[in-house]
Amino acid sequence: MEKNQKKFEKWRYQQIMEDMQNVFKNVSSNYRQKLVYNLLNAVKGNNQKEFFWMVFRVLNANSDNPKVAEISEKIGKMYPLSSSEFERVAYSIILGIMSAGGEKSG
Repeated sequence: MEKNQKKFEKWRYQQIMEDMQNVFKNVSSNYRQKLVYNLLNAVKGNNQKEFFWMVFRVLNANSDNPKVAEISEKIGKMYPLSSSEFERVAYSIILGIMSAGGEKSG
């Protein structure tokens, strides 16, 4: 059972990362860098409220993407998280944003 739980968790983190890549693929690299910096500071301070506020604000700005509502609902259901789970979810979100590609500047 524990092995299956770990597989599920790994899949869930991977899915979060892929969802973030999809949402942020058309966002400028400068904006993504600034956002990642701010998100990392929130993680460092274990500030879930600030972290998720920033994530939801950006997701709502990209509301023309049909996946945004689904992603927002998934993330919203997770909150609040234990400290260690918050780090895992937060880094999955951050890695997804960072790996979104799209070298659009500005």
